[in-house]
Amino acid sequence: MQRKSMPYLKIVLGSLAVATGIYYFWAPAQLAAGGISGLAIVIQYLIPRVPISFIVFGLDILMFLIGFIVLGASFGVKSVTSSISIALCMRLFERITPTVPVLSHDTLVILIFGSLFISFGQAVIFNQEASSGGTDIIAKIISKYTHLNIATSLLLADMAVVLLAMGTFGIEKGLYAALGVLMTTTMIDYFISGFSVEKHVMIIPSTEEGASKSRTYILENLGRGATVYEAKGAYSGECKEVLMTVVDRRQFVLLKQYVREIDPAAFLTVQNLHEVMGEGFRLKN
Repeated sequence: MQRKSMPYLKIVLGSLAVATGIYYFWAPAQLAAGGISGLAIVIQYLIPRVPISFIVFGLDILMFLIGFIVLGASFGVKSVTSSISIALCMRLFERITPTVPVLSHDTLVILIFGSLFISFGQAVIFNQEASSGGTDIIAKIISKYTHLNIATSLLLADMAVVLLAMGTFGIEKGLYAALGVLMTTTMIDYFISGFSVEKHVMIIPSTEEGASKSRTYILENLGRGATVYEAKGAYSGECKEVLMTVVDRRQFVLLKQYVREIDPAAFLTVQNLHEVMGEGFRLKN
């Protein structure tokens, strides 16, 4: 039960971060950097009496209806949970702080901090194989009826919102909004990669005892699997055992310390892996 509910808890936490970035940073500074949030900021400027949480929720519902009609019933419960959570979090913020001043006179500072919150939240949501709906759906529709891929279609949809913001708030705010689209796209990729980084470790022990102890430590103490290769040195012609394993960052620190203690002359290389699927790691659905 707890395992099944954990992804939804993460989606809610990601939605909280997205809502924070929009409500406390971008919306007060009128930075409509693409997406449903950007469109909602423009609409609220034109209809200031309507709370932005209502606008976001209404636009999300509209997008899901359009997606259902055009693309079919391909949207999961997780994506709906994300959309509703963002709107509810923003509604909560409206209750706690009905008016929010611009936190800095430097628009770039506001843009950067808002992008950090939103990118982190979106990365958490995407990492749970969900989306916040919105322009993601428009991008899928564009991709369906053109030869453009999803990434290009999403950029077009976001830039359409930026052009609308430019016409509403002026060229300067529109340029900041365009920069925000590029920043959030880049940072989402960075955060997603950071969430799933594992370490690919190759160890060439200097002695048979070092090989045996390293292999036992990986299997019994770290609880990871390992692959053993026979390798021959090009210079020495000596045959040695090569150990290969994949561990997380915490386990890598422990493994490195252990190898240093029992076999200081061992040769060790490390590579970052941004996605690992299989037993002991993420299981492919």
